[in-house]
Amino acid sequence: MDTVKPGKQGQIWALVDAKSFYTACEQLFDPQLANKPVVVLSNNDGCCVAINEQAKALGIKRGAVWYKIEREAKRLGVAVRSSNYTLYADMSKRFIDELAEFSPQVEQYSIDEAFIRLDGLAPETLTNYGNNIVNTIQTRLGLRVRVGIGTSPTLAKLANHAAKQFERRVNGVIHIQTEQQRRWLLERTDIQDIWGIGARLATRLKTSQIHTAWELASQDSAAMRRLWNVGLSRTVMELQGTACIEPGDVDEIRKQIMSTRSFGVGIKDLQELQSALAFHCHRAGEKLRKQGSQAAIVGVYIRTNRFKQLPQHNKSSAAALICPTQDTQKLIISAQSQLEKIYRPGYSYQKIGVMLDELSPVSENKLQLDMFNGEALAEAKRRDLMSITDNLNVRYKNGLKPASVIATSNWHMRQAFRSNRWTTRIDELQIAKC
Repeated sequence: MDTVKPGKQGQIWALVDAKSFYTACEQLFDPQLANKPVVVLSNNDGCCVAINEQAKALGIKRGAVWYKIEREAKRLGVAVRSSNYTLYADMSKRFIDELAEFSPQVEQYSIDEAFIRLDGLAPETLTNYGNNIVNTIQTRLGLRVRVGIGTSPTLAKLANHAAKQFERRVNGVIHIQTEQQRRWLLERTDIQDIWGIGARLATRLKTSQIHTAWELASQDSAAMRRLWNVGLSRTVMELQGTACIEPGDVDEIRKQIMSTRSFGVGIKDLQELQSALAFHCHRAGEKLRKQGSQAAIVGVYIRTNRFKQLPQHNKSSAAALICPTQDTQKLIISAQSQLEKIYRPGYSYQKIGVMLDELSPVSENKLQLDMFNGEALAEAKRRDLMSITDNLNVRYKNGLKPASVIATSNWHMRQAFRSNRWTTRIDELQIAKC
């Protein structure tokens, strides 16, 4: 059998993802949940965002609205937990740290999956190496992972998807090693299941009689670039085994950033709304700086619960900044000034959010300043302060926040079923009795 040729510059990629990550974290610290159906709910305990195999077998669907299925789920013995993001983030960090022992190049793709490079390893050893990853993480963290290995990130992702389908037969590891294996997998992969191809593009490709990954891989990449676009041409090359897409390239730079969340209970007090809005400005500012952008427009909206028989008030506002900025303090000042104008006393608000628009790249060497209050040194110091704050929040799990964020806490989301933050809070540590 023909062996798949090594990728660009001998690259070998592996995608490692944790199985049912949220529910697995909950089961890890609560022995009573072992081998039981478990669901994890979204913000404010609204719907099911994660379900394990046992819950899936009972017919529970991801995205199901909890209050509609709560009675039947409890009758069936389903355990429910609120999202415990502090726990999940810490376990994710430990997961990534473990992967660093298997490769010097680890790129986290989401909270429960990461790409790693395995360049230089002999092809015949890669399956055993993947099994070693599975067994090590199972032993050290108690998490079950699947590993897909290929000569490009796209092939590694498809192999990972196959490893989920045939997990028991392959111990969660699939290495696309031969041309026959590559063709077999691509022929059984719908065009819409390819990494980076959305529903709209998939529909257009199907009208051109390209229905499977194999049919796309059989196209000439230069012709696809000429007839379609550069991105699709690169995907063709990836499916052919040539690595030309970095994992981070698939996520485009956002043209608009939003941060919003529903409240656990209705909020009438302006100060509490201001606190919630400051929190969303803080989160949006972090996203803005992470992608190296600045915003020229800040928008705010508030709304009441349209599903309740209550007085309704839905209002939005947007204001242009004098100069584009990525400074959280300036975002908060603009947003809260708008909130004071659109807020109406007596209404019970259910949701608030902030939107940053007209984003542009930040130039390190050129600062656009307010002519009435534009000291370049002060602006540069503010950018340095934001950078230091972001780095500290990554290291110490969002320990630094604007004072206005913590002024009140009644607006925080409802988490009636949240488990303890076992790994990060000393007052919530597991207690062993003997």
